[in-house]
Amino acid sequence: MAASRCSATIRRGADVDAPGLAGAASWDVEIRACEEALRVAFLHADMRALDELIADDYIVNSPLHKVVTKPLLLQLLETGRLRHLSLDSRIETMQRHGDTVVVMGGDRVVDGPDRVCSTRRFTNLWQLTDGRWRATARHVHVVTREDADAPARASAIARERAGAPERAYQPTP
Repeated sequence: MAASRCSATIRRGADVDAPGLAGAASWDVEIRACEEALRVAFLHADMRALDELIADDYIVNSPLHKVVTKPLLLQLLETGRLRHLSLDSRIETMQRHGDTVVVMGGDRVVDGPDRVCSTRRFTNLWQLTDGRWRATARHVHVVTREDADAPARASAIARERAGAPERAYQPTP
C-alpha cells in the first residue's frame, strides 16, 4: 500500500489529483487512512504522529463543553488527563469541497481510569495543504455515557423486557 498524503511524506506526480484523471477518487482512500492514523495516534497518545496529522490551528468543539486548541489537546493527552482505553470509529459519509473534506460518523470510546463508555457523533474537517492532508477542526457530541459494563447489562435487561434479539451499535443513517 502506498504512503498516504496524511503522513509527513509528500507524494508527487501521479499521486496528485487532477480534474479528469483516474486517481481523482484517491482522496477518499487517503482520508480514510488519515482518519485511521488519527484514531490510532490519539488512542496511543502518540504526540509525534498527532503533531504531523493535526494542523497548528486545529480546534475541537469537545465533549469537555469547551473549544480546545491543538496545544491544549496535546497537553491533556501528554499529561494523561485525557486518555482513551479504546476508540472504535465508523465513518458514515465524506464530502470533498475543493481542498477540504468533511467526515461525519459515530464512535464509541472508553475513557480511563474509570472506564466510562461514551457513544458519540463526530464531524472532522481535513484540509489539503502543501501536498498533504491535515485535520483542521473537529466537533464531538456525546449521545450516551455510562460505565463500560453498563451497555451489556442494559442490553440484556432491555432484550429480556422486550423479547428483542441482541443488536450491535448502529449509528443513525
